[in-house]
Amino acid sequence: MTTVSKSKVFLVEQPMSRQLATVGIGLVGGLSLMSLGIPAGAMSGSLIAVATMGSLRPASIVPLGKALRFMAMLVSGVSIGAAVTPETLHNVATYPASVTTMMICVFVMTAISTLICIKFAGWNRSTALLASVPGALAYILSIIPTTNANTPRVVAVQMVRVLFLMALVPVLVAESGMHLAIGSVRPDDSWLMFAAECAAGACLGYVLTRCKLAGGMLLGAMTVSALSHGFEVAHGRAPQIALISGQILIGAWSGSRFAGFDWGLFLRQSPVIVGSITLTVFIAAGFAGVTSVALALPFGATFLAFSPGGFEAMAVLALALGFDPFYVAAHHLARFFLLNFGMPVVVRLFLTKKP
Repeated sequence: MTTVSKSKVFLVEQPMSRQLATVGIGLVGGLSLMSLGIPAGAMSGSLIAVATMGSLRPASIVPLGKALRFMAMLVSGVSIGAAVTPETLHNVATYPASVTTMMICVFVMTAISTLICIKFAGWNRSTALLASVPGALAYILSIIPTTNANTPRVVAVQMVRVLFLMALVPVLVAESGMHLAIGSVRPDDSWLMFAAECAAGACLGYVLTRCKLAGGMLLGAMTVSALSHGFEVAHGRAPQIALISGQILIGAWSGSRFAGFDWGLFLRQSPVIVGSITLTVFIAAGFAGVTSVALALPFGATFLAFSPGGFEAMAVLALALGFDPFYVAAHHLARFFLLNFGMPVVVRLFLTKKP
């Protein structure tokens, strides 16, 4: 995937000046797509710019350190929670049926994608399964060393899937004319209220992070903000500058993972990688379509909730596209727990251990 020297760069937190250079590249890309009117352009443009620069000049891109990552998740979490209204809390009653369908969708996506990788590409069972599990890159990376999976292939599928969903979905939405939900017309919250929510969210997020919960800072900030808006302690939305800043930071963070990415491996394995990802997206769209009709929910929201992307990225993408981010985040959080409890059993029963 990367050279030894590049791997060391990514294992050691880099100086803030180099991290800000990465953010600067993301800022240029994000503002460029925003100027074209692309939905969620701040995040997708930031990701594309940083990923492209990381492919052309890997040494120029370093990952964001803990401080900037936590800031991205904190600001984004408060922004997501600010989209919650009392009506949103009433709609929580539809979540159990939708979450159940999503879990079935995860099983179907994973099973079919695994079979494709085994039958058509000749990958071993460990590589095929770990490459097919949707939206759990960090968790999958922690499992790989215990199996005989081919790490570059697994990472290639997982990362290209993230790139497709974060970078291309907003563009496809814009070009297809897909109906977007009506954005909030509420005024911005005061900066004092926003700062108070960030402070409380940071405290809860720190506790959740210490408990090893993925996306703990985002979840903590989102919970505090959602409760304050759901119970009408706060009445507005997050300041637009904060929302855009969070999107650019998350895009830059995701794009930095592609520094030194082995695009040659991707090209050699592109038929199976593109084929499996495309099929899983179509499966997610099919399940989302049935669920949206059965429960009278917007298709865009259910599609993002069922999509094989990461928790943070999909929630922020839902907010940027005007859909209910609380609904989307709840489903990805449920999938996180499903994978955390289910994957150890799957690894023990079905995967070949590393010699």
